[in-house]
Amino acid sequence: MFIKKRLSTLALSALLGASIIPAVYAEETGAATATEMSQTELVEMLGYLTVFQSGMKELGFTVADADAIAAGIKQGLADDQPSAAMTAKMPAFQEFIGVRIEIAEAKMAEANAQAAESNLAESAAFFADLKGQEGVMSSPSGLFYKVIEAGSDPKPSLADTVLVHYKGTLIDGTKFDSSYDRGQPASFPLNGVVPGFGEGLTKIGAGGKVVLYIPSELGYGENPRAGGPIKPGDTLIFECELIEINP
Repeated sequence: MFIKKRLSTLALSALLGASIIPAVYAEETGAATATEMSQTELVEMLGYLTVFQSGMKELGFTVADADAIAAGIKQGLADDQPSAAMTAKMPAFQEFIGVRIEIAEAKMAEANAQAAESNLAESAAFFADLKGQEGVMSSPSGLFYKVIEAGSDPKPSLADTVLVHYKGTLIDGTKFDSSYDRGQPASFPLNGVVPGFGEGLTKIGAGGKVVLYIPSELGYGENPRAGGPIKPGDTLIFECELIEINP
């Protein structure tokens, strides 16, 4: 969840990502199971999810393009391997899709900048208020934190891997992740997570507890995962329990 990575292009990223429908959806809504749906309905779901997960809409494709897209899928499923005729069209396709990707990324960048401006202003007010709270400390990097229990020595370094229970929320209380909800702590290297989270866990030892207040520049900045609950410029708040340090 906290690995910081640059967003890839909309056209290539989505099919490798998680489903747009949460795993709990079926349980909460009583949605149909696979055994209750026909083969045709299930295959239609494949096409439906592909639209959202491939970024087709963001790339400017509409219902008017559906027949042509379906024809391409039909031919691809019929061919054992890419045909010479289709391969010959690849340079033209790359130019065509490249333009759409540039337009989509420009729109995303503009939307992210607008969202970040609003969220950063809200965060500035949040941190101004936080400075006056008892027990809250800050580091030169801009991280704010409150040690609830110091834990034992030694404390971890950024070169260590740790076992941690945590809950992550936004300023408004929105919960975006929780190892507690999953019923098991998470293990990860401190140099492989967002900077504020990694630094914050070096403030306590095993058995310690800390609350981290991570400004956007030490979190996901203006490039959080597309479609997720964390938006550009968001401040992250983590309640962490450090269970184990593995050098």
